[in-house]
Amino acid sequence: MLKCLHDKSGFSLVEILVVVFIVSIMLSVAIISGRSFNDSINLENTVKSIDMKIKLAKSRSISALNGTNHSVHFKADKVVVFEGNTFDASAPTNEVLVFSDNIKINMPVSLSGGGDDLIFNRLIGSTYNPGNINIEVKNDPSKTKQIIINSDGQTSLNSFQTSIEPLITNARHMHFHLDWDIKNATTLSLEWRDPDFDSHIITNDIDIASHLNDDQSIFDWTGTVVVDAVDQKMRIHSWLDASNHTVLCIIREQTENDKLYIYTDAGTKDIATYENIDGEIEVTCEFDCDDVFTQ
Repeated sequence: MLKCLHDKSGFSLVEILVVVFIVSIMLSVAIISGRSFNDSINLENTVKSIDMKIKLAKSRSISALNGTNHSVHFKADKVVVFEGNTFDASAPTNEVLVFSDNIKINMPVSLSGGGDDLIFNRLIGSTYNPGNINIEVKNDPSKTKQIIINSDGQTSLNSFQTSIEPLITNARHMHFHLDWDIKNATTLSLEWRDPDFDSHIITNDIDIASHLNDDQSIFDWTGTVVVDAVDQKMRIHSWLDASNHTVLCIIREQTENDKLYIYTDAGTKDIATYENIDGEIEVTCEFDCDDVFTQ
């Protein structure tokens, strides 16, 4: 008698369980790797965003937006750009950046003198309380980034110098590209005139040599001139371009009153004219100035 022999096919229960176990391990590894990758991306993006807020506060302080300096308040889950030196959580002008759930600032932050507020100086943009900000992933403290702020208000993230938020663009912060080097002049004069009668009001003469650095490559003056009982606080500083021509940065807290002429050595070289025309400040780059641009 012949017997039919049938080949066995399919998988045993043990084989199926082994495959399920292996697939589960692979999925777990993939999920963990995916979360780790997302955490790294979130950390990087948060650091960039914090850096942008710091630069925004510095830019607004340099331009004295709303007549004041601007600062940054740090908390574990957010940063807040605020006006002035004292943080008020209810102030309507606050700008808040809230982090994703798994990112935090390691508190307290390490700022000179203590505290959680980075304070920028109006018109100058420097800070008296530089320090370090450490940002990390909550469930993986090994993933951490640090932002270092120096006394000039500059951050360590040199690759992220440009903020997605616009810098302040108005007549308070202008740059004048001269076709000469300011160190070759003796006196920088600021002359205000009455806008209606064009009569002389006040002239403030600045000794250029007294405000040059050691190698005479940078001019930097900050002062206050009282015009019609209004404090005109200003900063004028410079750097040299590739051809050793001066780029002069003029930062004004007030621009709304009186015509202002800026020149050197009793008009030997004219630099700029500020004039209020129908409520708008018009800035003219004079004959010895190649170009004017805003911050």
